[in-house]
Amino acid sequence: MTLSEAFAHFIQHPVPLGEEEVYLCTRSILDTVGAMVLGSRTGVVEKAARVIPRAGKATLAGIGGGFSARDAAFLNGISGHELELDDTSSSNLGHPTVAVLPALLALGEELNSPGEELIRAFAVATEVECKLGRLCAHALHERGWHASSVTGIVGAAAGAAYLLKLKEKELVNCLGIAASMAAGVRENFGTDTKSLHIGKAAADGLLAACLAREGCTASSSALDGREGYLYEYSGLRFDPFGSDWYKTLGNRYDVCTPGFAIKQYPSCSSTHRAVDAFVDLAQVHHFQPEDIASIRVELSAAALRELVTPEPRTGDEAKFSVGFQVALYLSGLDNMPDNYTEKIIFRPDIQRIIKATHLCHAERYDALPVDMGVGPAFVSVTLLDGTEYHTERIYPVGHRTDPISDQALEEKFLRCTCPVLGEEQARVLCRTLWKLKDDAVANLMRQTVPILR
Repeated sequence: MTLSEAFAHFIQHPVPLGEEEVYLCTRSILDTVGAMVLGSRTGVVEKAARVIPRAGKATLAGIGGGFSARDAAFLNGISGHELELDDTSSSNLGHPTVAVLPALLALGEELNSPGEELIRAFAVATEVECKLGRLCAHALHERGWHASSVTGIVGAAAGAAYLLKLKEKELVNCLGIAASMAAGVRENFGTDTKSLHIGKAAADGLLAACLAREGCTASSSALDGREGYLYEYSGLRFDPFGSDWYKTLGNRYDVCTPGFAIKQYPSCSSTHRAVDAFVDLAQVHHFQPEDIASIRVELSAAALRELVTPEPRTGDEAKFSVGFQVALYLSGLDNMPDNYTEKIIFRPDIQRIIKATHLCHAERYDALPVDMGVGPAFVSVTLLDGTEYHTERIYPVGHRTDPISDQALEEKFLRCTCPVLGEEQARVLCRTLWKLKDDAVANLMRQTVPILR
């Protein structure tokens, strides 16, 4: 059995969802729709929308309708990822929801799919994406690929194929087509192009499913063959994927184990453990910014590879700076996108903390089990009087081991959506998302657009 054949069989015959799976899928969908709505007001979405024709009926969250399904998937993928507010997964070392959900929303709107069907498609899409990530995400990461986009396109294709009810051969072709469309280099982190990776993954995943429906063919071993996806992107080779491996699909779903982490901050996920560890120390020991001599942050090689701009100059670069995140906390500033500006970055108090923060490689955090993601953070704070405090964070706040409540999730959602939709409509949208399994995708997408009064 090839990997494409194993995935194809699962897409046709997925493990039924229980209450936990539906609940966790709904949380991730709600969270990412909120990120899309706020992200629709960013400069990169404005620039991308200028080159996209209005030629269809699909909806761009926060903006309005009139787009083709593929273009809506592209733009919603950009908006959902641009502010770094979307959830993360240790299995694929990246962002599971935003790479697949835009494709499913666009296609679900076009097909008038019920919300329950969208949730099932989302579970299938993220399961394929994350189980694929378990095989290759660490190797992708080491070779400089943006793992979210390289695995995400295959997941988006799988979810779109599920909604289109493709037959098994069409499913194999769909996944093979997606294998040749995967892309995204980490050198572009800290620029507009990082979020373009995600838009491309969602749009091309949808395109792969549509091409397969029309009869376009691909190799059944495009994912795992001698010159296939796994080897060419990761350098890894695998034995045939037999029944034992196949039984891991949906058993349990990755959305449950290890689960997706809901973000507190609009920054790269590799900053979160370090920031949370620092906050843990500050809340226990009550030191003040002026007391701090230095902050030492020990991280894995995988985490350090992502934190490309420790001393940022722009808002995009600030998303990858632990020092900037810590400085926001110490200054009492809200860690939300409005404060990711050059005016804030170059404030003297912010610059002092940025320059006092030093990132170091901790080899003990390398080569950990895949469920650990990029690994823990060990943070040491040294005060001017020589006092030292230390702590370790295994997982960030928002991970399933330290989850944020539904109330906190709603508060984050409203902070993202109220500035665009107004409070009344944002609350209506929030209620619709919580009851998504009983609603329809088209109705949901209509509610993501500001009502003209």
